[in-house]
Amino acid sequence: MRRARIIAKLLFILFLINIAFAGIPYYTYIYNERRRPVPSLPGFEPELIISGETIKPNLSFSAPEDLFIDKSNGDIYVADTGNNRIVVIGKDYKLKEIIDGFINNGEKDLFKAPTGLFVTRDGRLYIADSKNSRIVVLNKDRSLYMIIGKPVGDVIKVNFEYIPKKVAVDNLGRVYVVAENVVEGLIQFSPKGNFERFFGSNRVEVNPIELFWRRVLTRKQRSQLMLFIPIEYRNVTVDKDGFIYGCVRAWYDQIKRLNALGDNIIKQEGRTGNMYGDLYFGFTVRGEIADIAVDDSENLYVLDGRVGRFFVYNNLGDFLFVSGDIGNQKGTFQFPTAIDLYDGKVFVLDENKGTITVFKPTYFGSLVLKANSFYVDGYYGKAAEVWKDVVKMDTNYDLAYIGLGKNFLHEEKYKEAMVNFRLGFYPEGYSKALRGFRIEYMRRNFSKIMNLFILFLLIIYLVKRFLGGKIAFYYRSYAQKHPLFDTVMFVFYVILHPFDGFYELKRRKESFKASLILLIFIILAFIIRRIMTAFHFNPYRPEELNILLEVGRVLLPILAWVTINWAVTTIMDGKAKMREIFIMTVYSLFPLVLIYLPQTLLSHVFTLEEAAFYYFFDTIGSIWVLWILFAGMMELQEYSLSKVFGTSLITIAGIIFAMFIGMVFFATFQQFVRFIYMVYLEIKYMIG
Repeated sequence: MRRARIIAKLLFILFLINIAFAGIPYYTYIYNERRRPVPSLPGFEPELIISGETIKPNLSFSAPEDLFIDKSNGDIYVADTGNNRIVVIGKDYKLKEIIDGFINNGEKDLFKAPTGLFVTRDGRLYIADSKNSRIVVLNKDRSLYMIIGKPVGDVIKVNFEYIPKKVAVDNLGRVYVVAENVVEGLIQFSPKGNFERFFGSNRVEVNPIELFWRRVLTRKQRSQLMLFIPIEYRNVTVDKDGFIYGCVRAWYDQIKRLNALGDNIIKQEGRTGNMYGDLYFGFTVRGEIADIAVDDSENLYVLDGRVGRFFVYNNLGDFLFVSGDIGNQKGTFQFPTAIDLYDGKVFVLDENKGTITVFKPTYFGSLVLKANSFYVDGYYGKAAEVWKDVVKMDTNYDLAYIGLGKNFLHEEKYKEAMVNFRLGFYPEGYSKALRGFRIEYMRRNFSKIMNLFILFLLIIYLVKRFLGGKIAFYYRSYAQKHPLFDTVMFVFYVILHPFDGFYELKRRKESFKASLILLIFIILAFIIRRIMTAFHFNPYRPEELNILLEVGRVLLPILAWVTINWAVTTIMDGKAKMREIFIMTVYSLFPLVLIYLPQTLLSHVFTLEEAAFYYFFDTIGSIWVLWILFAGMMELQEYSLSKVFGTSLITIAGIIFAMFIGMVFFATFQQFVRFIYMVYLEIKYMIG
């Protein structure tokens, strides 16, 4: 009965969620540990759309490029660029004021394509008047405070064309301007409007392909290529503490948080690292950041103008939500250009539509923001209570499990912390919890472990002392009667004495059958390692394991090596047959079985801080395998060491070439199948 009530409650919650989010016209997701999108509940939903008509009849926006919300009263300032004016909308979303100019030396001075806005705490309005090449500063009563013109200084070029696009002001009154075609950084002015310096200069963005061509081209050809130049800023804003945030057009590091020295101090501890927005194949962005906003909890709202979405990150770099899309429905955009925040809501300006879409947090979104606020401030206990509700609504939300894990870690409940970090795929946290659990376990059970260890050594000694001779006798008798078993066990001699071992193995009739049995052990060792390695050392999900694929991952490289190495050595006067190369390869790989099994067990003991010890097993295994493989080739092929090395390199090159040919064939075959299918559809439509 109790179980039935729980199921009924869960179904009711799902029903409410479906009702609440049925009208949201965009796909929402988060990124898993592989940076692949997985479905997630929306954090924000569209509440209303503000247009010229809604604030005043017969009023319309023309290509608006920026908006700014005065946090003191909720007034919305819109840079109505196409109409050369600033439109001020009140907190009630009705027209409050239109600013189309100001009095300058007794005469009316008009704006020309204003593209950037900023309002200070004392009510001063900064306007990037782009076509007039100036920053206009108006007092709260709209009287002129000052005009900041073209920067003047030794570092400014004589023919510099000044087109200010965006503007921001820090808590000390210093002005930061994004100007068109300026790659040196943000232009910083003093509170009195004097040019001070270029601030937060970007590093040069180098294209690896272009770098390659510069290496191989002549000096004359290089001179015809474009120079490597730093990337320019797209937008700028300021948080409540006065830190400057800037966004650039790049594949990574698109967002910067700049301190007084101009250094980027933004935290990027989340899964997406230093990449913001939509990720393409998990390792590069496919959009273009247009604007950014920062709330009081230092959550970062990133607007991508190309894909029509805004992304929310906490101040550690963890990805929280995504909202919006390209389209014509409520909550979608055609070309969003600006974003700002007020009273927990998100305001997005669409240049093409000439509208402002207001988003409000969903119930799920408000829970995440509340939990995240506790989480980043270190109040893991308070955050845990909210994270529990988040997990009930969205089991894909890994950050909730990480939050719960950090709370358990703080409470020194290490086992529970490990479980939640595993669910949240957070290896760093899992490693810390494992370390605590290991210390606690050893403290409680050290005497038992030592007693068992001494008992184990004693049993080994007694068995060897009193039964060793009999075991050795029975083993030799059994091996003589079963040559296949003897040949399989002969692998332990081969891996320690490869020259003598391969010489003897070549004369054994059962060597091929034995190599097949050993191959099964090798495949099992790889699969066991993949499944049972501890989470923090295992980048794969065991539940997604495909046995056939794992078998193929072992067999295909072995078969490719055997086939191509046989072809190469045949040409180069090698003596070994393909069968003998296969046997040699399998026997050479057997040390991995001996290495992987203890390594898998120790992965549950080592932490990430001790990863060097864990990966040392891989180093030992690789050196061991190469030593046996080279010894086997020298013995069977009758090669010198240098010739073995050369044929091995040629074999590897052949494998790479074969992979390339295989990919080309596969792609061509796909195109052929698609062509046949299209012809089939054409014939079907013609007949039908």
